[in-house]
Amino acid sequence: MKIGFIGAGRIAQALIKGWLQAGIARTDIYVQQTQHQTAQKLAAAQGLTLVQHSGDLGACDVVIVAVPGSALEHVVAQLGQTYHGLIVSTSGGDLQTINTQLPKDTRFIKVVPNTPVQINQGISILSFAPDESAKNQELLFQLFQQLGQVYVVPEALLSIYGTVAGCTPAFVAVLMEALADVAVQYGISRTQAQAITNQMLKGTAMLAQSQKVQPSVLKDEVATPGGSTIRGVVQLEKAGFRSALIQAVTAANQAD
Repeated sequence: MKIGFIGAGRIAQALIKGWLQAGIARTDIYVQQTQHQTAQKLAAAQGLTLVQHSGDLGACDVVIVAVPGSALEHVVAQLGQTYHGLIVSTSGGDLQTINTQLPKDTRFIKVVPNTPVQINQGISILSFAPDESAKNQELLFQLFQQLGQVYVVPEALLSIYGTVAGCTPAFVAVLMEALADVAVQYGISRTQAQAITNQMLKGTAMLAQSQKVQPSVLKDEVATPGGSTIRGVVQLEKAGFRSALIQAVTAANQAD
């Protein structure tokens, strides 16, 4: 499997790291050079294949387009002139519109991956045109499954799926930082505060997955009557913690 990249920003780098860990050969990952030298530096550091133009990506089975949304239309149009294969956009785009503009042997697909794909523990949300072949769907499902969990959703739901999977790691990072800060305030070292917080979140997530229960059940298992946990939960409610998270996801899901 040969994978090409146009765009070498953070999400592209996360995908590359994940596929390298999954066993994709370094020389089978192609990156197109960029004006700001990002791709050149990445290729040199990771031993990837560097190409000058999108026309040099013809050997790739899949080309990931990870550019700013404003550049997507131009990049895909240019790529479609020479490339015959699967174009996967992390930058949005309309499936029907773009697919009708491309040659019949070139297909446009959308994906929203989150940053944990770089350690093969991520989530990738795929969306295909209604007429996409089962062969292409299976190929991309298997490719992204190497990076973690994969969900295939209708294009109309891609935004909210992507927001919950892709934006919320930042929200969780804010939570982690706050928990570590208060631990430090009460005398725990920063190193231990972060370690405890990390393990608590990891363990809680694994417990939820293993027991397959609603989060409220996990909360009730800890919150004994009259205890310290329920006092903290009540304070969270008073502070609007739940509402703040809902508002944050709603804001992140709004169209630019």
